[in-house]
Amino acid sequence: MNGGGRTTEGSRQARTAESATVQAQALLPMIWADPQHMPEQLALFAVRRFGPRADAYVARRKQRKPLAGDDELRRDVIAHGTRLTIADGAVLGGPFMITMPVSFVAALLSQAQMVIELAVLAGHDPRGENRVADLLVLQDVYPSTEEAARALSETKRHPPGGRGRIPRRTRWSLLVRMAALLGIVGGGEKRSRLRQVVSTALIVALFLVGMVLPLIWVPALAVIYRQNTLRLGAKTVRYYTPDAAEQWGGHRKRIVRVPTVAGVAAVLRVVALAVVPFVVAAVAAVAGLRLTGGFWGTCLLVLVAVSLFAAGVWFVHRRSRGRRGGDEE
Repeated sequence: MNGGGRTTEGSRQARTAESATVQAQALLPMIWADPQHMPEQLALFAVRRFGPRADAYVARRKQRKPLAGDDELRRDVIAHGTRLTIADGAVLGGPFMITMPVSFVAALLSQAQMVIELAVLAGHDPRGENRVADLLVLQDVYPSTEEAARALSETKRHPPGGRGRIPRRTRWSLLVRMAALLGIVGGGEKRSRLRQVVSTALIVALFLVGMVLPLIWVPALAVIYRQNTLRLGAKTVRYYTPDAAEQWGGHRKRIVRVPTVAGVAAVLRVVALAVVPFVVAAVAAVAGLRLTGGFWGTCLLVLVAVSLFAAGVWFVHRRSRGRRGGDEE
């Protein structure tokens, strides 16, 4: 009994140590030290950390579903990768905005882990540097593996930590580039000056909205992550398995363009969460509640307080689902 309990506790601690959020905290100092090569550092780190374990992950999936075909296994990997990306990345809003760099990197690492597992299912070595180049191409950082390989040849391995040593402007540009890789704004690395300005403006707007009404930002980001992670998964299958290109081309279109029950529910949830704080603030005003600053001050305080509370509940909910998803591994 006690031995079993210790084993269970040990496995939980191991899963926590392997989580994308924990890995992101280890990776961020390397990114701060080499901001010019942020996508390369992220891809190198992902293959270095997840590559050696990818074979075991896939083997466990096959053991749990011995009769499953390759297509079903691919769908399971994509579904799990999508859940992890949402759980690790969609936790921003209000006070959680300070976790933006960690959340973005954790989401990118979760997507990278999904790509590496799909490479294993296609029969590729998950530990080789070719997987690093593949990941950079799939993220639209480079148009070809040859260009990605040239960039990797100029990238330092294991750069020393650079926390606090780069200007805020550089950190902000890194956040914009991460958001582009995640599909939140723009896309790819080579963008016009106008697109860079527009992307930056959108990030600023989302940040400001999230500070006041975080519960709008959090589920909205979850919807964006779901769509783009599913798209990346389908793109990866077509990349590694050309024979499945036609089938997964249709799969991608269904996911992205046709509203599903889950997709409609997600949209309705975002709308509902956007309305709830205003409804509560209106009820407080009609009831004659006065806390500070008179009528408008009370409305604003209630609005922000309810929004922060709901964002906190959403945060705990997503993290608990993420842990359950991790337990499945």
